[in-house]
Amino acid sequence: MLQLSNDEIVKGIRSRNKDVFEAVFKQFAPSMYNIAVKYVKNEDDANDMVQDVFLNLWKGAENLDERAPINHYLARATVNTCLNRIKKEQRQEVYAKEQLHRANPAADNHSQLEHKELEAHYRSALEKLPEQCRRVFEMSRLKGLSPAEIAEQLNISINTVYAHLTTALKRLRVDLINKS
Repeated sequence: MLQLSNDEIVKGIRSRNKDVFEAVFKQFAPSMYNIAVKYVKNEDDANDMVQDVFLNLWKGAENLDERAPINHYLARATVNTCLNRIKKEQRQEVYAKEQLHRANPAADNHSQLEHKELEAHYRSALEKLPEQCRRVFEMSRLKGLSPAEIAEQLNISINTVYAHLTTALKRLRVDLINKS
């Protein structure tokens, strides 16, 4: 197997040197496969992800940055490819469920009823929280404020904000689990 420096690898791939590309594939594909398996949990899909990563490397060879180590580039590309596939599958799953609900309005009504019940349990659990704890939680989760912004607005320490958030999440989780 060729022992090449990162510069030699990048130059070889940019110039579309098949020997360099093959050496890079043989050297890095197994570790990229291991990364992919952790994300997609399926060996065939992991192989597909690795193939996609190397295909994209070949297609975009001229854009390869010589400053970035090739192993880091390939690892990041593998993770991104896996995450994109997972997101695509999730979107497809949501779309399929939406189509199912459109075809079966009774199931949709049942789902809406379950959602309303869960919302009522959530509101009830939220009201049981201590005043300051609830305020911090609502500012964080409903208004989207950062812990630093909450601390500043309420004139409390950021550690107190984190403590309130932890307490709120624990109590809400327990309360909602007990109701289901």
